[in-house]
Amino acid sequence: MQAILYIGHGSRVQRGNEELLAFVDKAKERNPQIKIQETCFIELASPLIQTGIDNCIQQGATQIAVVPVLLLRAGHAKLDIPKEIEGAKKRYPAVKFSYGKVMGVDPAMIDLLSVRLGMRGVPQTSRAPIYEERESASVLLVGRGSSDPDANSDLTKIARLLWEAAPVKEVTTCYLAATHPTLDEGLEQLVHGPYSRVFVVPYLLFSGVLMRELRQKLDELSKRTDKQFILCPYLGFDDQLVNVLVDRVNKLLEEQVS
Repeated sequence: MQAILYIGHGSRVQRGNEELLAFVDKAKERNPQIKIQETCFIELASPLIQTGIDNCIQQGATQIAVVPVLLLRAGHAKLDIPKEIEGAKKRYPAVKFSYGKVMGVDPAMIDLLSVRLGMRGVPQTSRAPIYEERESASVLLVGRGSSDPDANSDLTKIARLLWEAAPVKEVTTCYLAATHPTLDEGLEQLVHGPYSRVFVVPYLLFSGVLMRELRQKLDELSKRTDKQFILCPYLGFDDQLVNVLVDRVNKLLEEQVS
């Protein structure tokens, strides 16, 4: 019997875990023919991965499609989850496991970022913007950051694709942890940059206390400089992302059939 196991990161903030569960529930509804669908977490919340696998097995699963609910491919997606799957294969040698892809670099992510910018006044365009018509503004994408270069390079690719779609003069990146430029370094660079408005977009599913801290930091920068720093909503567990997650699920299910 086929099962789907969704794996989120997990947060110390319970509201973030609840938002992930509600988000995954929407994806589950898109595959009603799959009767066994469970959700678990890598860390910081329960159930953890091995318990999620056990829950699937106890309901009769003989095939488990493991789907990471993660934005970028970093250590968790490339190392931690595969390690857990290998451990489960030893415990359940008769069960077939398959492993899907993270949301990654996807056109839907660029569309969602454009919507976030539009919520703060950046015009939405149906065509590639002409350079001379671009607004005198910067966008700063704030990623979680990773020691894995693939995750950081993927955010850089997303920044480039956003620049191709949004009518602003530049799109840059910074990170909250593990690599550079840091958030402070990214902001300081834009303080000394040529553009009068800076739109800051947290590239995060859940922000925790970050949004409050960011808002205070940007308000201070707007007061002490001649620039306007504008905080955009973080990605969140947006309905638009459900389509991306369901696409990852369906491709994995198709691979199991073929």
